[in-house]
Amino acid sequence: MTSSSVTVQNEYISACCNCTYNCLELAEGFLVYGSNHSLAVYDLEESKTVHTFVAHRGRVNCVRFLKAASEPQELVASCCAKGTLIVWERSPSSSIAPSYEAKYVKHHDGVSLTVCDSIQISKGVYLIGCLTTDSRVLIYKVNAEDGEFVLLQDINVKKSMALDLLFHMFPVEENQIQENVVLALGMDNGSVGLYSLDVKDTGMKEFVLSCTLLKHEDWVRCIGFVTLDNGDVLLASGGQDSFIAVWRLTKSKSAKSDFEFQVHHFKDYLVLFDSMIIGHEGWINSLNWNSKGELISCSSDQSTIIWTCSDDIWIEKSRFGIMGGQIPGGYGAKFLNDTVVSYGFQGGIQIWRLEEDNWQVQPSATGHFGPVSDMDYDTAGHYIVTTSHDQTTRIHAPWGLGRWHEISRPQIHGHDLFAVRPMREMVVSGAEEKILRAFQPPDIFFKNLDDISDIVIENKSTAKAASIPALGLSNQSEEASVYENVLELPINVRLDEDFLRSQTLWPEISKLYGHVYEISCIATSPVDALVASGSQSSKPQFSAIILWCATRWKNIGEFPFHKLNVIGLEFSPDGKRLLSVSRDRTWAVWSIKKDIGEIPSFSMEVLQSGSSHTRALWVGTWSPCGKYFVTGARDKKLSVWKEDEGGKYNTHATKVFPNSVSAAAMNEDNMIAVGLETGVIELLQYNEEKEESSRLSSLAALNQSKAHHDVIKRLRFNPKEKFQFASVGFDNIVKVHQINTVS
Repeated sequence: MTSSSVTVQNEYISACCNCTYNCLELAEGFLVYGSNHSLAVYDLEESKTVHTFVAHRGRVNCVRFLKAASEPQELVASCCAKGTLIVWERSPSSSIAPSYEAKYVKHHDGVSLTVCDSIQISKGVYLIGCLTTDSRVLIYKVNAEDGEFVLLQDINVKKSMALDLLFHMFPVEENQIQENVVLALGMDNGSVGLYSLDVKDTGMKEFVLSCTLLKHEDWVRCIGFVTLDNGDVLLASGGQDSFIAVWRLTKSKSAKSDFEFQVHHFKDYLVLFDSMIIGHEGWINSLNWNSKGELISCSSDQSTIIWTCSDDIWIEKSRFGIMGGQIPGGYGAKFLNDTVVSYGFQGGIQIWRLEEDNWQVQPSATGHFGPVSDMDYDTAGHYIVTTSHDQTTRIHAPWGLGRWHEISRPQIHGHDLFAVRPMREMVVSGAEEKILRAFQPPDIFFKNLDDISDIVIENKSTAKAASIPALGLSNQSEEASVYENVLELPINVRLDEDFLRSQTLWPEISKLYGHVYEISCIATSPVDALVASGSQSSKPQFSAIILWCATRWKNIGEFPFHKLNVIGLEFSPDGKRLLSVSRDRTWAVWSIKKDIGEIPSFSMEVLQSGSSHTRALWVGTWSPCGKYFVTGARDKKLSVWKEDEGGKYNTHATKVFPNSVSAAAMNEDNMIAVGLETGVIELLQYNEEKEESSRLSSLAALNQSKAHHDVIKRLRFNPKEKFQFASVGFDNIVKVHQINTVS
């Protein structure tokens, strides 16, 4: 194969929304949101995340469409925790879900940006504002011709701190645009400051505080503007006091307020206090208007509400969310036409569609909200199991053509999870609590797998579902009749975030105690009922590999060899050997000895060990044929080891990369996927017949946008599809890649 004959596309992207305010935007047919350091695009028609774009250096804190006379989604402004402010431009595309590229970039060293907003003030000229964690309000002017950020103003808010920033354009004649831009700041003293763009004595335009609106008793967390058909402007502000204040800005001379002391003047507008909306019981985290003058609010009390004004009274039109459900408080919500979208504390994106005057829940956009530490396909290649520092284990399976979705969460734990492996139909996981736990799938998992993925597996389960005790960590079988009705729910509801969290747990069938420190890796035998595990350690006496019997769930024995923690374990395809790699820079191939009897017994011994690496080994994986294994290390080197006629393994090919090798996998065609600590994935072809220097040839490379933008922790080829592989990383993202070849 040549490099031109291989292309790789993302078939599945599991990426949650960052748990920050103002981190999601809704347009016709798609969403744009921040996911860790990346900008992600979700296709509402296809019900899947289709792109991730990486240009930020830290977590994306805010994503907002640029307010312009043209299509608003053509430009997107975003800012991150490492001080980067970016304007993204939509690339020409025929698809509904667009691609974006970083057009204008501004770096702020040593400061974090929390909120940003942008507006077009003339053709090719934009104002971009951002808030910093050191209480600064920075206003930039950007000219499209040169893309340079010119600091227009650094607003001093004195001893206060701004929590939200928003631009708005009053309805004016075209030649008056710049003079009618308003800047609103939500402050921590309960006020909203309105700034007008005026010409100073120096001839420069600057924002000047013209009006202060004070109605809240606590921090103002969010603000929103809308211009009505009659030219009036409504301003809503939401506070930590759980109230929403609505102000009306009007030029009407006959306008009056029931609260005359609340009348203010802003330019040639009267600012009248209109209403105080009371309905939430927690912080108001998000406010957004639609063109009809309806307001959507999102609160930490788990509710999202659409408000409409009838006879000068604001009433609740629709309420979203589940009282007492499993979804933590909301961070933001948007609505457009017949679609409502919200996201919560753990990053899951909830979607509703208006169908026949009823709001129907749609499949959620879900993903891990912590670094993904391990992953593997089940032995038949039907689905993927992932586990994360977010203390959850999740199952991802195909759903229709070219789509995947999370269908189950076997484990929601109280400790960070570091390792997971499927074993037959079971799942075994290991965490920082030093215990291995085994889980058996319930009826509802097989039902979902059949309905959603058309995969039929013989159901050996005795449990309908599982639940977590109020003060426990061990999932318990649940036989209550209420779960019989759950099995009859439609597929879309069963792909909902709340359903996944509350109804798809797996019963725990065993705990395995033996390690002194945190579990670092697990391997399960493809042939025998064996589990091997390793743990973190800094001394040889704690670095032993423990072998477990998975039928009796007993400790078979501890097998010392390595001097530091074992980082990776993997059984050979025939189950007769075990490969281990360690931070002590060595690898070892163990022979599995099996004594056949009434109760089979097992033991291990080191068949061969070695090291050609100068730094800690992070990778050890077998080829599907078992003739080769691959090692990779922090020394940036990847080595392929081949078994000779005497049964010994020798270095047969080596390649040095620009960064540390953190993951690798090989398929039956000897194609090797290599993951680097920068998040880049390279595809190599191994050909044992060639000269040593050319046995590893490059096929393709996936950059951070196509692959990951942090350390890749695991790569795995699908055992039933040799041209499909999955990857996970410390960027919280799970991806399934499809390799396309041209012969």
